[in-house]
Amino acid sequence: MATGGNGLRERAAPMAAYANYFEIGHNAAEFLIDVGQVEPQSGDIRLSKRIALSPTHAKLLSRMLGDSVDRFERDHGDIPDLAAPDVTGDFGLTSPEEFERRAADARRRALAQHSDPAKR
Repeated sequence: MATGGNGLRERAAPMAAYANYFEIGHNAAEFLIDVGQVEPQSGDIRLSKRIALSPTHAKLLSRMLGDSVDRFERDHGDIPDLAAPDVTGDFGLTSPEEFERRAADARRRALAQHSDPAKR
């Protein structure tokens, strides 16, 4: 890595990864964000990363993402809300409840395959 004029190390941008599925949980010490992709035809989910954040950093991320969404909507117009019944069809889902059902089914299948060595 080269050092820039400001004394900070310059880094290449990390590879981008597409995500259209998220699970968020927390415990007393951290927030956990699992990200992945939903296969539209089968409903299968491939989780690709788990991000662990302190509560303070989770709150910071929430604010930063909210600010970024606000700026995007100011510049480009409103982003459709997946919870709105007239929007979900554009995403191959019939409803948020259907999305949750398919996600839960895919997670059960993945867990069953993981726990059964014959299916690996």
